[in-house]
Amino acid sequence: MTTMVGVAPTGAEDGRDMSVSEGKGLPQLPEVSAWRMVSRAALVTAVFVWFVSLRLLDLVGLRWLAFTLTGQRARYERLSGPVAFRRAFEVLGPTYVKLGQLVASGEALFPERYSEEFRKLLDRVPPFDFADVERTIEADVDGAAARFAYIDPSPIAAASIAQVHAATLDDGEEVVVKVQRPGIGELAAADIALMRIFARVAHRVSLHARRANALAIIEDFEANLVEELDFRNEAGRMREFNQVMKAMGTDSVAAPRIEDDLSGPRVLTMERFDGWRLDDTTSILASDFDAEERLLTGIRAWFQTLICKGFFHGDVHAGNFLLLKDGRIGYLDFGIVGVFTEDQKKNVLEYVLGFQSRDFERVGRSMLAMGVTDESKIEFDVFVVDLTEAYAPLIDGRKMKELIPNIMRVGRKHQLRMPRDLVLVTKQLVYLDRYSRALGGEGMNVLTDQRLSNLIMQDMLAAMFAPT
Repeated sequence: MTTMVGVAPTGAEDGRDMSVSEGKGLPQLPEVSAWRMVSRAALVTAVFVWFVSLRLLDLVGLRWLAFTLTGQRARYERLSGPVAFRRAFEVLGPTYVKLGQLVASGEALFPERYSEEFRKLLDRVPPFDFADVERTIEADVDGAAARFAYIDPSPIAAASIAQVHAATLDDGEEVVVKVQRPGIGELAAADIALMRIFARVAHRVSLHARRANALAIIEDFEANLVEELDFRNEAGRMREFNQVMKAMGTDSVAAPRIEDDLSGPRVLTMERFDGWRLDDTTSILASDFDAEERLLTGIRAWFQTLICKGFFHGDVHAGNFLLLKDGRIGYLDFGIVGVFTEDQKKNVLEYVLGFQSRDFERVGRSMLAMGVTDESKIEFDVFVVDLTEAYAPLIDGRKMKELIPNIMRVGRKHQLRMPRDLVLVTKQLVYLDRYSRALGGEGMNVLTDQRLSNLIMQDMLAAMFAPT
């Protein structure tokens, strides 16, 4: 199956609604009227009360009885806690769907049964009207009507806060256009204000909420959402990614080229990539390309941006990581990235290299340097033993999906504070290892492959001595 996309929609807000905090220059969500807050609070409360009530009826068997008596028993679905919350999030719309997707990808922070159920939110977002797409493009891009020869009314993909359409420019070039949902900024602002209230209440009454630090999760969610509000941020990351590839002499890996004059805060127009998702193993292995060699090049590129610029692609699921028909590797969707300072970058690379060399003392030292805890509060030798026992079998036995849960178990035992970007890095390693097993065979392990280790060391040395 061929994928013809330029970027997958991640969920970015209404850039036109953004404001700047006075004196700080930081983008903020728009202010919300009291009426909007009250009406949204009433709706959110009503939806959750409705689904909680259905859940209680289910527990005592009354829902099953009602379906049976009305001849609809075949349609009955037991409403577990995770299902009830997932359905409530769907009803409440884009911001809650986006939060649900965070739960789906946060196996380390949320109960597994919730993460598993919330994965259904990843592909259940209805598109918005094409008329709204046209209005947004016309408002954000001067002269758009003259430049676009055609925009396909049916989206390639739709996500919580944006959708993507194939298009053709007046010169015949095929592109894709990513467009934000209309009016999403004010809705997100109201929702996040309410989420803060709910998180504070949960923090007071729930031990699990305190352990997960629910308020910090919402604050982090808001910060990332604000960052995604303006598509120009994502465009800048894509340019920087391509600049790193050029600086490293890599012409076989790329992000889509941006059409600057056809992009704005809410519209992103870019080159269209034609290729296969990395989970389309049948097509890739049937192609004329050396799948393992191409994959190794693509994984190396992920590390190169971290080594050279201190940022990394934070969502390398198969839809964002392609083998193109011309043999290049294509990276899509830079809406989620991790960014490190120079010291943090060194610590993260030490963390990864410690895994690759099976040096768990090195892993432990790097984690302490990242501020997971004060060394005086733990017995370091015991910490290293726990790391070794938790991770060595995973690396050797290829049970990578257990890596993040094991990290969190060690974290709970030693009362560690796991930085978001450290968990995000580890999650990407799990993704990359999944592709290495599918395309490189059982002999390729992203955490222990000597070829990759040598390439990372080579790139670190090159970056160290590169002119500034």
